Amino acid sequence: MIFRYLAVLISLQTSLTSYAQYFSGVVIPDELNPTLDSLHEMAQVIDSVDLKEILYTLASDSMEGRELGTKGIEMAAGFISSKLAQYGVRKIGDQNSYYQQIGLKWLSWHDLSIKINGLLYRHLWDYLVIPTQSGSLQLDANEVVYLGYGIDDPEYSDYKNATVKNKVILIYNGEPTDEHGISKITHDNSASVWSSSFYLKQKAAASHGVKMIIVIDDGLKKRIDENRNSVLSPAIVFEKKDQESELSTPVMYISSTMAVQLLGKKLTKVIALRDRSKKSGKPGTLTVKTNLNVLMDREEKTVRGQNIVAYIEGTDLKNEIVILSAHYDHIGKRGSEVFNGADDNASGSSTLLQISEALQTAAQNGHRPRRSILCLWMAGEEKGLLGSLYYVNNPRLDLNKTVVDINMDMVGRIDDKYTDGNYIYVIGSDRLSSQLHELNLNINRKYSKLTLDFTYNDANDPNRFYFRSDHYNFAEKGIPSIFFFNGTHEDYHRITDDREKILFGKMEKIGKHIFYLAWAIANQDERL
Repeated sequence: MIFRYLAVLISLQTSLTSYAQYFSGVVIPDELNPTLDSLHEMAQVIDSVDLKEILYTLASDSMEGRELGTKGIEMAAGFISSKLAQYGVRKIGDQNSYYQQIGLKWLSWHDLSIKINGLLYRHLWDYLVIPTQSGSLQLDANEVVYLGYGIDDPEYSDYKNATVKNKVILIYNGEPTDEHGISKITHDNSASVWSSSFYLKQKAAASHGVKMIIVIDDGLKKRIDENRNSVLSPAIVFEKKDQESELSTPVMYISSTMAVQLLGKKLTKVIALRDRSKKSGKPGTLTVKTNLNVLMDREEKTVRGQNIVAYIEGTDLKNEIVILSAHYDHIGKRGSEVFNGADDNASGSSTLLQISEALQTAAQNGHRPRRSILCLWMAGEEKGLLGSLYYVNNPRLDLNKTVVDINMDMVGRIDDKYTDGNYIYVIGSDRLSSQLHELNLNINRKYSKLTLDFTYNDANDPNRFYFRSDHYNFAEKGIPSIFFFNGTHEDYHRITDDREKILFGKMEKIGKHIFYLAWAIANQDERL
């Protein structure tokens, strides 16, 4: 690779004319920096053959699906780090390593049993309990207290005059609204925070000494589908969680069928109380006699995770940072079946490795970017964007001087909309910076010639992909972010997401486009 790059350097031009004409305000400080026209020569380091070699290792059965907290992801981290060392990219992790260590807890259900009046119910069918939301509990109760919506707000409180200490409460999701959709809390047709954050209801219950919360959930099937992976495989949370003591009250979501069994003849009365609160804003409680037996045995294990961080130092603007990111974890194994996650996200991780090699090769040959570039492989995206959340709260470099995050998550396949790989979905580029959006368009027009598809960038898109990958945690901190994504396909989160289906020519083209974009951002005079 080095020899190929040295040959390329012979052809580099020193004129800045085309760069300055295409990107006003961009100045490269010395004659050793190549023109943007010459970047396609530097980008030849990003190569489909090398991408295939890297991805075939990351997405092999030996990596065991790269699930956070397992041997497989440790092996993947070791492989990525060995490549970075081979390229000579600078370490910027803990103790002179490439690792940013993350303390984590692995949570799973060791045993679950819910009986009502002697009838045993089925988890992930009749009810749902989430290990990150509920701890261990064993109780036998002969009554539950219906408590409306479980809200404790100055405008409306179900707890007013209610005695619930050491009781099991039964509540509805959401908040009371009249026939016109007017909330009894906001007094207009907008929902309050009590609808958007169940944490508030759990916190209120804990403050009143509630033993357990049972939620009648009309959307139980959807909730089960959304949380199935975090229940069937171990859920992972940060080892230190400030809110943990407040969330000590276990929560169980139940179906309407299960609610009928629980309430028996009191069902009609409960519905009448709910309807009264919706109409008049007057809450009502009701004690219901029943026979409830609960066994929830949660297993906890301390595990370690690590982000991988590597650094290419800039020149005159080196204190400002461009971040290139990809998550390298996947969902692991189910029995003997390995979920290799070739597209999700061995493709992004491999592409980022090749970009880091191209940047380091350029730097070693005297072509450093003005701003520094941090290459960041994040763990725990599949467990709730944990790696990126940890990084933005524990940054290796100043977040106030971080100018952009360029994120790549699934860049090696095509979806049903396209018949070839010459496209990429672009998400988030205009949310915080119109300049980032325009720069990406300009780079593409002049160099990459991709079809840039902004379908999923629509704020009203039901898939909400903007909120579902690691760039989002940077955006939440006010950092302009752009997310490159090939769309979903039938192999998403299945054992069939395998390396034989990857389009390495597509990965090469996307990798070069991101290289061009990162270089332009790193070298322009003004930060985004």
